[in-house]
Amino acid sequence: MKYTFSIFLTAVLINVFGLLPSSPAVAQSDYCPDPGPIPAAETTRELELPQFGMTLTIPSNFRAILRNDGEVEIVNPGTYQVLTCVAQGGRALGRGYTSIIVRSVNNSENLELQQFVEQNTHFKGQIFPYDLDDQTGYLVQSRSDSSAQFWLQPVNHLDVVVISAGCSCKGMREHLISILERSSLTTSR
Repeated sequence: MKYTFSIFLTAVLINVFGLLPSSPAVAQSDYCPDPGPIPAAETTRELELPQFGMTLTIPSNFRAILRNDGEVEIVNPGTYQVLTCVAQGGRALGRGYTSIIVRSVNNSENLELQQFVEQNTHFKGQIFPYDLDDQTGYLVQSRSDSSAQFWLQPVNHLDVVVISAGCSCKGMREHLISILERSSLTTSR
């Protein structure tokens, strides 16, 4: 007990007299402000995605982000502000966000599209045919409707294109369909 007290007293005295080098102060990053819900603009713009063989029509105030892996993420203005803040060192508070992600998946085995979708999605039993322009793809929906995907193999493309909509809310199937209804394949123009 006496030995423990001596070590404790020595540590306190060394700290009080500054005999140990102090570690440099680390600046704490601020929390990113939550801009709250920012509605989609009523005007739209075309987002050409030649690497996926399609053009999506999105609200004019939405932003597209090209990811390092080649995926394209489409986000609303509020989400874009938060992502920009995080990229600059800020910290985001717990906040869900809605996004659309466009990516391609290699179909090296050249499977029929429906079989490919069934093998590559975790939303079993929720697969429905859906036509975009003159091509049939497959709409896939989670049981909770918090995410939905559209799978399509555009003409003259080896990969299957997947458009995913997700958020911590319901209604993603209808949200994705509303985007698809205003979009087109580049090959059909």
